[in-house]
Amino acid sequence: MIRMREAQLGDLFPRGEGTAFGRWQDVRIHGFSIDSRRTHPGDLFVGLPGGLTHGALYATEALRRGAAALLLPTGSEVPEEAAGLWHDRPFAAFADAALRFYGDPGQRMTVVGVTGTNGKTTTALLVAHLLAAAGRNCAYWTTTLVRLPDVSFRPQWTTPPAHELQRFLRAALDRGHDHAVLEVSSHSVRQERIRGVSFAAGIATNFSPDHLDFHASVEDYYDAKRAFIRGLPPGAAAILSADDPRVLAMGDAVAADVVSFGQDVRADVCLKDLQQRQGGIQGLLAVRSGRLGPEGTYAFELPMPGRHNGLNAAAAFAAALSLGVPPDAAAAALKTFQAPPRRLEYQEVGPYRIYNDVAMNEASYHAVLRTVRDLHPEQVVVVCALRGNRGPQVNARIARILAHWQQELHYAPLIVSESQSDLREYAVDYEVRAEEIAAFSEAAEMGGLRLSRHEELPAAIEEAADRLRPGGVLLLLGTFGMDRGPAIAKQLLRQKLGLPEETSETYLEPHEADY
Repeated sequence: MIRMREAQLGDLFPRGEGTAFGRWQDVRIHGFSIDSRRTHPGDLFVGLPGGLTHGALYATEALRRGAAALLLPTGSEVPEEAAGLWHDRPFAAFADAALRFYGDPGQRMTVVGVTGTNGKTTTALLVAHLLAAAGRNCAYWTTTLVRLPDVSFRPQWTTPPAHELQRFLRAALDRGHDHAVLEVSSHSVRQERIRGVSFAAGIATNFSPDHLDFHASVEDYYDAKRAFIRGLPPGAAAILSADDPRVLAMGDAVAADVVSFGQDVRADVCLKDLQQRQGGIQGLLAVRSGRLGPEGTYAFELPMPGRHNGLNAAAAFAAALSLGVPPDAAAAALKTFQAPPRRLEYQEVGPYRIYNDVAMNEASYHAVLRTVRDLHPEQVVVVCALRGNRGPQVNARIARILAHWQQELHYAPLIVSESQSDLREYAVDYEVRAEEIAAFSEAAEMGGLRLSRHEELPAAIEEAADRLRPGGVLLLLGTFGMDRGPAIAKQLLRQKLGLPEETSETYLEPHEADY
């Protein structure tokens, strides 16, 4: 990691904040670390509670690797002679320190945040695209891609930890970008990663139960989303789905200006006359609020299929208008949007059609399967990668949804991949547990859905390619266990047609980039 900044430890924490320990004189900080294994000399090591362990337990290892000081929860044990701070709210103290270290770059930028259960990535990328088409210099951080003027990479986090977020905004500002678009996860709200960032606009796409492995309840998950919207400052735009009552209710008692979008005729941006075609959608966006500029109706095309992507486009359109982009220019720019990886991506191989989607939760499975049904394919073959390390309940719910849609799409047997070798390649543990496999299988059986299960992804795709008839659709679903699926499917179908191999882009493993 490139190290170019430094600060006195005392400048990162105002006097009277937390409880200091050790000798602070002349302690200089050159960066931050939340993982002892990746600590560099001069780092402030921040020991935070995690899902499996507590960072404070690794303070000694961080010091051995050169950490200059520690930030730990109040009451944590500290090694002798260490300097640092105990704090009752370590996440908040960490965010504030990162803000000071990087000079609060967000204050000099126009920052847009996108939250919601589904559609965050696509909507965030749509917003960035519309801003760039209008001549704005825009960086972005999404689940699938981070982009700065001279750097792009796939990140490890939907929303990065506080120090990475501030470093990203600082890098964007230093490179001449005065706009940034961020995905805002519920985790990042609860862990105060976005603390101190002043958002000019915040979007909430939709709400359905998810991430209950992290949140104590559905209400806790909802409250995290709502907290982001309610934290928007006066003068910002709170862009909320008019079709989702729980999302619209997030606008109660907010300081920001509420702007609604959706198919509801009362929406400030109303999605109308949506038509679906093989490679995308087209329709009308009716602006009914003078707050967004001239009222009127604007035709648009989007090279992504699915009603849900029409709603994502409406949300991004509303955000662009709230930031002063002319509506006719924003509507026209939707036609040139490039679909993000594995968000209902579509490709053809001779007479065969391939759709693939990352499909992370119940709502996203419903949206994808509904879209495929609406396109009326002759035949559908489905390969689903099981979701690892998310618990039996998540996999059981997904199996029940797939059993339900089998009654309309008739894709039995469902081909299932455990993707064992693929998942071992990731730095994060996504391995599918035995209890998750059992829960998925039991729920599928109860729903009358036959399974054909494979330990490895290539074998699953090979069975699917053998079953697929000309004119049929191969639907690839699932998160990290399906990342290589599209490339494997394309090569197997080309072989089936007797065509030469073709170089395919791969979906890269999440990693950290220097910038």
